[in-house]
Amino acid sequence: MALILKVNGALRQDFLGLLPDEVWVGCRYGAEGLAGTVNREEFLALKRLKPAAKFVLSFNESDTPHEERLRLLDELAPDYYEYTPPDPVKKAEFAAYMERLAAVEVPKIAGPFPVLKDDMSIIREREHFAEMMRRGTVYFIFDVESAVNANFRLSAAQRRKLDGFWAEFPALVNDSFDRLDTYPLQNQQGYSLDAIVPGTDRSTRSWNAMTSGKMVRLVKTLG
Repeated sequence: MALILKVNGALRQDFLGLLPDEVWVGCRYGAEGLAGTVNREEFLALKRLKPAAKFVLSFNESDTPHEERLRLLDELAPDYYEYTPPDPVKKAEFAAYMERLAAVEVPKIAGPFPVLKDDMSIIREREHFAEMMRRGTVYFIFDVESAVNANFRLSAAQRRKLDGFWAEFPALVNDSFDRLDTYPLQNQQGYSLDAIVPGTDRSTRSWNAMTSGKMVRLVKTLG
């Protein structure tokens, strides 16, 4: 099976045109036209530009009530809905969120979940990942620091543990990539990459967000 390539922030049509036809495009909805977001017309225009791509839509949930998200998902018809769940330690809040999630009929992607050399606690408890899958979640995004960066590299035992977890829970991985074809872990379903969106606040970007030029070069290493 071909690896999935999900790119977040490829919102300019010229940039999107440089990516593979089958790319997965991560978009955040924003009716006010904020940098890094798309409104209804912009989202539909991107879908027309890249008809073979998969489109993943997320929301700032504090700005978009649940019923409004359901309406927009029905109207815009993305291929996937991306969400970030509450901390499962807050059991009542997590359970209530899962109940609302059941009303979303679009296949779901959850994350990002951090995996650090000095903190892999997120994968200790499998039950909340299993519950998200029962609610229609088909992929999980993991921010890994790192399987490749020598300064923060996971041990061989940690990498085996993570690979074992991904064999059970389908993963899209973000890491400090230099190449994609030599990534040392095996069981991921694909990669989730973050592009720098001009005009966005630096504090809102992921630690390894990259320019469009670097993104295009990295994507080519998949062959």
